[in-house]
Amino acid sequence: MEAFQTGALVRPSPDHMGFLDVVRGIAHACGVPVPMTDHVRAVASHLHGADHIILLLADGLGIEAIDAMPRSSWIRRHTLRSIHAPFPSTTTSAVTSIATAESPATHAVTGWWVHVPSIQAPATVFAHDRATDGAPLGRLGVGIRDLCPSPPMIPTMARDAALVQPADIVDSAYTCHMAGDAPRLAYGTIEEAAEVILHRIMNASGPTFTYWYTSSPDREEHEHGTAAVHAHDASERLDRVLERLSGDLAELRRPFRIVGTADHGHLALEPHLELETDDALMHDLLAPPAGDMRVQFWHVRPGQHEAFEAGFRQRYGRWFALLTAAEFEDLGLLGAETWSAATRERVGTHVSISLGSAALRYAGLRGRAGYRRMRSGHSGLSRSEMLVPLIIGGEETPRGFDH
Repeated sequence: MEAFQTGALVRPSPDHMGFLDVVRGIAHACGVPVPMTDHVRAVASHLHGADHIILLLADGLGIEAIDAMPRSSWIRRHTLRSIHAPFPSTTTSAVTSIATAESPATHAVTGWWVHVPSIQAPATVFAHDRATDGAPLGRLGVGIRDLCPSPPMIPTMARDAALVQPADIVDSAYTCHMAGDAPRLAYGTIEEAAEVILHRIMNASGPTFTYWYTSSPDREEHEHGTAAVHAHDASERLDRVLERLSGDLAELRRPFRIVGTADHGHLALEPHLELETDDALMHDLLAPPAGDMRVQFWHVRPGQHEAFEAGFRQRYGRWFALLTAAEFEDLGLLGAETWSAATRERVGTHVSISLGSAALRYAGLRGRAGYRRMRSGHSGLSRSEMLVPLIIGGEETPRGFDH
């Protein structure tokens, strides 16, 4: 794609440290066998000797949000470098990489909505429902292992592992699957989350791993935009909590590391495009498109490929690149590994990727009003979405990374 050559879009590459390298570095430090590369070893080396490892996923905290923070902030002081987010740059894909230590190429969670062949419809991964009408997948005969076929790796860790999650998702089908038999600890505010983590480590009898997810600043960015005071306040609040937690943990005199990163950054959306349920393009499809707002996976009927390609490019070609599945696979955007059978099924026949700031959504999915109000979003390949931080606290600033 020409957009990679011009720098308009970021092409994930094994030459640049990525989100999965960080996950695998942590997994290795926790006794989980993973493929080792120089990037994975570099991350793991900075966790050596840490009795307590905390992985913080700060939803939406891209490198641009870090750059907007004061230089004196805890997060800014402990940000070592930018890394590539997984693609699609969306929460479901990233969290499933944490859950499995695999890339989307193999774990097959390829967006906020994934195509489920047995129901010929997209499913909302975290809500575990049919995206078009909210019908529970369990009622449709689709289990969480059908949606997330790769086994979770957190239950296999050689440490006392736990998940610290917002109260509204701590008992979801997805969180339960990710945790296995590991404890799931609920919290309300991020201040409460820090207290839960501190109490957990204070009372630990051996080495621990704690996965901590927070939905800020993503929630504020979606609603108000990346430049809004609400988004800045959310990031600064998280910074204050991390500085206090780091100080409290240091007083325990137990070696620890806080590793922070993000699933994606954010980009202001314009325009908000929609594919209506009665659009002529729908007649070329076997099922509604899956994926996300800035990357879509299309399942085109046999014999209709040329008609679909012509119709799509006429309608959306100024905003989106349209690739065949084979072209998309050759680019290696889902990861360097060979695609799994489930990934291949979910990608379908064609993939569309936003070339700028446009978003595109099938109008037949629930949440249409919220989409129209959304100020910023993600899931694409822009620098704003794909560059996220690697943060490591709990020791002097580590050496050995390219800043």
